[in-house]
Amino acid sequence: MARTKIFISYSHKDEKWLNRLLVHLKPLEVAGITDVWADTKIDAGQKWRDEIKGTLAETKVAILLVSIDFINSDFIATNELPPLLKAAKDDGVLILQVIVGPCQKRFKKTAVLDQFQTFNDAADPLSKMSTNEREELWDRLADGIEDFLKAAPNL
Repeated sequence: MARTKIFISYSHKDEKWLNRLLVHLKPLEVAGITDVWADTKIDAGQKWRDEIKGTLAETKVAILLVSIDFINSDFIATNELPPLLKAAKDDGVLILQVIVGPCQKRFKKTAVLDQFQTFNDAADPLSKMSTNEREELWDRLADGIEDFLKAAPNL
């Protein structure tokens, strides 16, 4: 199965950050470059664990919206991170971490996360940024993902 999707992993307590990120990624979908997936795309009646598992198998870019709630999520740690980390190692999946809330000390102590460079400094989470700084970060992130996807072969 070809890896072409963007998978967004986040704590539901951080949904406001997801919503803004989706706005910035929408042009990539409209242009046919990728499909962006978050659990908000799961419809009533669907087997949500199967949906997540299937999407993880098609992921080329994973965006992790990291906060203390994200770090503390047993579901993310058990069901999302292991296949994403394996795909990064085996298939070249790009893992992008955006620090959305204060969690610098705990983040540094979470080896599974700290192994990947963050998109923004852990000491400078989105919650501390001005609206313009956040918008610039989202813009840079979307642009970098577009460049990566255009350059990367579909696996």
